[in-house]
Amino acid sequence: MRLLRDITLSISVLGLTAISACGGTDQQPEMPDPSIVDQSADDMGLPEAGGESEGGEEDDSAEAEPPPPPVRVVAGENTAIEGTSPTLRIVAPRSGTTVRRGNVMLNLQLRGWELQPDPGRHVHVIVDNEPYIAVRDVSHPIDLNALVQENLGHELAEGTHVVRVFPSRGHHESVKTAGAFATTTFNFRSATDGFAFDAAAPLLTYSRPKGCSTTGSRLLLDFYVSNAELGESGHRVHFNIDDAVEGDITSWVPHWIENLPAQSHTITLSLRDASGEPVAGPFNETQRVIRVADACE
Repeated sequence: MRLLRDITLSISVLGLTAISACGGTDQQPEMPDPSIVDQSADDMGLPEAGGESEGGEEDDSAEAEPPPPPVRVVAGENTAIEGTSPTLRIVAPRSGTTVRRGNVMLNLQLRGWELQPDPGRHVHVIVDNEPYIAVRDVSHPIDLNALVQENLGHELAEGTHVVRVFPSRGHHESVKTAGAFATTTFNFRSATDGFAFDAAAPLLTYSRPKGCSTTGSRLLLDFYVSNAELGESGHRVHFNIDDAVEGDITSWVPHWIENLPAQSHTITLSLRDASGEPVAGPFNETQRVIRVADACE
C-alpha cells in the first residue's frame, strides 16, 4: 500500500509539471520585489530607471556642458582713408630740450585729420610707455603735466621722457601711413642718468587693447611699428595672452582678439627680429592688464 501511494504521488507531481510547461495554467510566475532591484542599482552605483535622480527630477549630470570657444587672434584690414592721408608732427618740446621751469607744453601740428568729440577721431598721446591718452583738441598747446595728472593719476616725474603720437579712428584703430607718427625726447627739470632711446631704431608702440571691454565683444589688438618692416622673413610682433595663447603677427594690420571670458587678462606685445629674437629697446616689449566684464563703468 505504501508503495502504491508513493507511485501515485510521483505521477501527480509529474502531471502538474507537464501542465505548467504547456501553458495550461493561468497562474503567473512570481515577480521579484521592485524595492530589491532599486536597492541593487544603488549599491552598484548605477542610475535609477528612467534617468531620474532622487526626488523624481531628471539627472542632467551626465550631460556635459559644451566647452567655451577658444581664445584666438584673427587679422583684420586697415580701414581705408577718405581723402589725403593725415600728417602729424610735434612742434614742441623739441627733442633734446630741457624744461627747467614751469610745465611742459605739448604743441602738435595735425593736418588732414579732423578731430571729433568722443567717440570720434582723435590723437593717441603716449607718455613714456604708459597707456595712451585720447586727445581731441590740438588747436592750442597742451599742458602735458595736467594731461598726465588727469588721465594717468600721477604727476609728470622729473627726468627724461619720450612722447609718441599718432592719429586714431573712433574705434581706436591707428592710422598707419607715412607721416602719421611722431616722437620727441625731452627732459623735465633734469635728465635721467643712463637713459637711452634711439628714435631711428626699430620701435614698437603698444596701443590696444586697453581698460575694460564688455563680454562678447571682439577686442582690437593694435600697435604702431616704426623703422621696421613686418613680414614672414622680416620683423614680427609676438603676442602673448595670459601665458596661454601666443603667436606672431607678420602683417601690419589691425587684429582682433575673440572669445575672451569675463575676467582680468594680461596682454604682452613684443617686437622680434626675423629669427624670433627680441629687438632691444626700452619700449619694444609692453605688458598690459585689461578686463572683460558684463558691464564697464
